[in-house]
Amino acid sequence: MVVLQACAFAAPAPGNFISSLFSLEKSLADKGIKTIYAFPERARDKEWCKEIEKRTKVYFLPEAQARLRINTYKIFRTIYRENKVGIVHSHFELYDIPATVTAPKNARVFWHLHDALKENYDKSTFSRKVLTKMQYGVFSRRAFLLSVSEEHALFAEQLGFKKENITYLPNGINTSRIDIDQIDLCKNKKQALMFGWEVYRKGVDVLVDAVKSMSHGIQVKVIGQDECERYLNDANVSEKIVFSKPVSDINILYKEALVFLHISRAEGLSYALLEALYAGLPIICSDIPENLFAQEFRNILWVKCGDAEDLKTALETVSDGTWKVQQEDIDHNRELIEKKYSVTSWMSRIQSVYFE
Repeated sequence: MVVLQACAFAAPAPGNFISSLFSLEKSLADKGIKTIYAFPERARDKEWCKEIEKRTKVYFLPEAQARLRINTYKIFRTIYRENKVGIVHSHFELYDIPATVTAPKNARVFWHLHDALKENYDKSTFSRKVLTKMQYGVFSRRAFLLSVSEEHALFAEQLGFKKENITYLPNGINTSRIDIDQIDLCKNKKQALMFGWEVYRKGVDVLVDAVKSMSHGIQVKVIGQDECERYLNDANVSEKIVFSKPVSDINILYKEALVFLHISRAEGLSYALLEALYAGLPIICSDIPENLFAQEFRNILWVKCGDAEDLKTALETVSDGTWKVQQEDIDHNRELIEKKYSVTSWMSRIQSVYFE
């Protein structure tokens, strides 16, 4: 049997998502099950994609208007004709419909919901809303939904996905890529770390408003792409916020940071939040429903979503040294992550739903 991982993913760095799929691929191979992949054409030149091509088949799909383009469906038919696919696993929504309607009759089909479905739906055009309702209400009849968030699973159900076919399956992180020996509890560091891949969704604008009125204290390093860089340049807060492009070794960023900012307006289940906790960093975290799973962890300072004043107060609390992090709290978080949110736990749950 062959498992197809169809992923609307073409990020420059593989991150935890590709790392998790690699681990799953190896575990399935140990059982005699082959994994093949399909990615957007834009992923073709990424180093992580080239590595996959060295050991298994990779197909490339259209990205713009992919649900509506005939060529998307032709490529999926080619995939199924050339491989004995028994399990179809579609990630990030874009390929859910074409992967499903062309799938062999005896194949099991899984849609993996990673994104903030309700937020994306609310800001969609009328035509996109109609298409989303059709996706979850009409084309979903033979699919099983794996959702990284209970909140998003509930909205998928409201759109028409059968409740009995929905499974809550939180992300798992590859803890081996986090160098915990590098984390220094010394509090003479004065730089916070934040990922700003999308300015509004990640709350970069909230950070800018918060630091504008701060006369001293912590500096924030924001990791992002061109959109974020342009926004920060226009905001003219270079002395308080430092922009940086992604790095290959995430441990470098964790080692430098005093605190990790996770102030998103919408999330799936954040790999970054779990990684930073495992690394031993304290977190300033927005109180959106998708983040509340983290209430069982320690070393988190909660702030109101979108509230710059609340964020400013939290940053001042961290920078003046009144918030102390204890090693026993870090150990508690790591133990909990290994048990519930590690890639090992994730692989076990994935395979249990594949083969139930």
